[in-house]
Amino acid sequence: MSEILRDRTSSLNLQAIEVFCEVVKGRSFSKGAERLSISQSAASQQVANLEQVLGLKLLDRSYRPLQVTEDGELYYKGCLQLLEGYRGVLDQIRRKRNSAEGQVRVVSIYSVGLHTLDDFVRRYMQENSGSTVRLEYYHPVKVYEAILADEAEVGVMSYPRGSRHVEVVPWLEEEMILACPSGHPLAKTKRIDAHRLAGANFVAFEKDLKIRREVDRFFRENGIEINIQSEFDNIETIKQALDISTAVSILPAPSVAREVERGIITEVRLKGVDLRRPVGIIVRKGRELTATAKNFISFLMGASPGEPLEIAGEEG
Repeated sequence: MSEILRDRTSSLNLQAIEVFCEVVKGRSFSKGAERLSISQSAASQQVANLEQVLGLKLLDRSYRPLQVTEDGELYYKGCLQLLEGYRGVLDQIRRKRNSAEGQVRVVSIYSVGLHTLDDFVRRYMQENSGSTVRLEYYHPVKVYEAILADEAEVGVMSYPRGSRHVEVVPWLEEEMILACPSGHPLAKTKRIDAHRLAGANFVAFEKDLKIRREVDRFFRENGIEINIQSEFDNIETIKQALDISTAVSILPAPSVAREVERGIITEVRLKGVDLRRPVGIIVRKGRELTATAKNFISFLMGASPGEPLEIAGEEG
């Protein structure tokens, strides 16, 4: 290898290589980006940077679908071997470490981690004194990224989406309720007709979140128009906004249980409405889970530790 090429390759990173491989597999920047849960523009930029560093043209963008150049084909085959070897080494290291220490790293979205999963973690470690569950709270996109990058063995998501690289285990369904500040007029009764929300000031999730799209669909199907006062990307901030406003929101019941108990928020159910948020466990396809990870998932599912664990993937 020449000194020039050695200097160039020293600045390469595995993320760019993985993006390139997924783009080649799908012969499309959009498909490659979707598989890695990144934007199409980010995928295109990663590949362009890769070509610039290498000083090679890897893809011919004038064709649809994309065509891989001769240099690109050679580089692609080498990258696949590199990624396979890298993941294999990581799996061996983590299996050895987790087997010896009985540890499992779990990443969860904030609302489920804070209000549901943390209790399961405490009980699991009480019943399995030799095991440690390291629970971390992430934004939904970061949960997927951590699982795909093998930074964690187990992920917990709402509205989990299976793919070629992610397997899903359905876990819970959380009831969605109307959350009102305790002094709000709608908080005077335990159950109301949904159409009473027409014209109400509303604190919503940001539009790019699945939970927002589901709530919007509910209002649309029932012909209810609300006044969206503010939008946030997480439940904790929405609850804070409710505390200082006259607005209401629709939230998963477990996420407001503590505020309801303290009298900060009143939980109101909507008559004839069965709106629920599905929560699932995600793992990377093809990854061999440690015994601790399998036992923890079995514990969440209500099975006895050591029982066979079946993970059903969902193509999406």
